[in-house]
Amino acid sequence: MFDGEVLERGESGYEESRREASWNARKPARYPDVIVRATSEDDVVRAVKLARERGLKVKARAGGHSWTASAIRSGVLVDLSRLTGISFDATRGIAAVQPGVKGRDLNQMLAEHELFFPSGHCPTVGLGGFLLQGGWGWNSRALGPACLSIVGVDVVTAEGELIHADAEQNADYLWAARGAGAGYFGIVTRFYVRCHPRPTATYTRTDVYSLDDIDEVLRWALEFEPTVEPEFEFAIMGTTPTLPDGRTVHDGTALMIMCQALMFDDAQARAALARLDECPGRGKALYAEEPRQVSFVELYDGPDAVEPEGVRWSADGMWTNASADALIEPAKQLFLDVPTPESHVFWYPWRRQEFADAAISVQGDLYLAAFAGWHDPAQDRRFIDWPTGHMRRMEPLSEGIQLADENLHERLARFLSPANERRLEELRATYDPEGRFHSYLLVGE
Repeated sequence: MFDGEVLERGESGYEESRREASWNARKPARYPDVIVRATSEDDVVRAVKLARERGLKVKARAGGHSWTASAIRSGVLVDLSRLTGISFDATRGIAAVQPGVKGRDLNQMLAEHELFFPSGHCPTVGLGGFLLQGGWGWNSRALGPACLSIVGVDVVTAEGELIHADAEQNADYLWAARGAGAGYFGIVTRFYVRCHPRPTATYTRTDVYSLDDIDEVLRWALEFEPTVEPEFEFAIMGTTPTLPDGRTVHDGTALMIMCQALMFDDAQARAALARLDECPGRGKALYAEEPRQVSFVELYDGPDAVEPEGVRWSADGMWTNASADALIEPAKQLFLDVPTPESHVFWYPWRRQEFADAAISVQGDLYLAAFAGWHDPAQDRRFIDWPTGHMRRMEPLSEGIQLADENLHERLARFLSPANERRLEELRATYDPEGRFHSYLLVGE
């Protein structure tokens, strides 16, 4: 007997639940045989056992923010979005969170302990998928991807057993939970994560430049990033620039520099953001603001305004180590080709780090991604092809992709190092020899 709902295909409520399993308004034409809306860990165990009894495959979803809705497959879909429990061990600084927990909720709880966790920038992302795919979140340039802060997981295995994994026991499950993404060979029902001192000086600033200044702004950005503190969040969006309060500050695509300082000293944070004045086109800025202090929780409002719900989305991206001379001209074509007001290009200079004891293994000096947003289903093929085509065009400059924005259903690309890919497949063969769990959603599936 399940604690939550079990919906067979064709039953009342099934289609609504299937559609709710993806945040993207573009729903896939893929139909699970059964949807289990779990409300307990026991439900997850029962769901895997049900799949074994029927000879079906299994896939889980937490927040449903996969751009390709890769959790919606044949077999049994285990919806973890109602698993939202949080507990905190103050003596160890370890939070135990279930996969449906949102980053804003976790950080609101941690505030009373003067701690924070580098959760995803978007407030509606569930921690389950975010952590498994790597966890490129707040202050990751200083702390590393959030998956490196996982110290343990509770996992339902392909046999339908609930186990605990950490550095001392079942360590292979922990290694894979740090970045294997949709290729994970189990269902995590609880993550144990190390929390970090909470920044006390949280400031933000947004500047906007015309595309006429793209050459000098992008070149400056590549040279500027290595000179600032890693706690300085620096990104450029090529989009119709809309502020968190809803104001549109330019009609048409522009370069929107969105920066946050997540530090421990007000003067240091203000000084870091003041350095945006070093941009060579500063006198021509279409919009600029003084550094303003915000609460950590308010920081989530910016990304939420950029990627609203109710929009059809397609995404693709790449890591690159290309020089400015090699990169700027082909990247300009992407910025100059943004097709709709919701669509955007993401230019994110990165501080490369060591990834130890983790599946995650691909990074670069810059992350470049494209996101198409539209409303008319008749235009699906056009806008699916927009980010895919540009990333395919720039593949010679690519080091690989982020699983956060994977588009493997449309374009195959490297997302793990060769050694880590081999190890992951060996572990899958060991712990899920029957292929009970769906892996990555690839071209042709």
